Amino acid sequence: MLAIATVSAVALFAVSPASARIMQGDPSVVAPGGATKGTKSAGFTTGGNTRAISVARRYMGGNPTGRRSQWCADFMNLVEKKVGRGGTGSRSSKSYLGYGKPVSNPQPGDIVVLYRPGGGHVGYFMGWKDGKIELISGNHGRKVGVGTYPKSRVLGYRRP
Repeated sequence: MLAIATVSAVALFAVSPASARIMQGDPSVVAPGGATKGTKSAGFTTGGNTRAISVARRYMGGNPTGRRSQWCADFMNLVEKKVGRGGTGSRSSKSYLGYGKPVSNPQPGDIVVLYRPGGGHVGYFMGWKDGKIELISGNHGRKVGVGTYPKSRVLGYRRP
């Protein structure tokens, strides 16, 4: 009897691919390639690059990486994976200068790499606020948060 139940359970799992099972259990994960068409959800447009902003917002105020320092690139890799893209796999924020394609006029969801004394910082472009760049990023005050930064600190804009 136990053998029949085990075979039945194994057969059920074999029907659906592993990626489908993971996505059903984690609402922040989307199919590979991310959403391609925008949809409105609670007044916020998602899809395309803005899907990453939507996923990043779910971690506001926390630290999903478990790292204690220099984890902004780790957070980007986590979000990129959840939207079905690869990320850089590097812990270096500046690794994102070679990711995606360069753009000169960022759109919401594009990646911004910033200069910071002793290193860099990376996050998702949300818009402009008082002439400064508004980003959602990891390791902003030791948590996921939204901050504004002067344009003079920008090393590059990238479209995933």
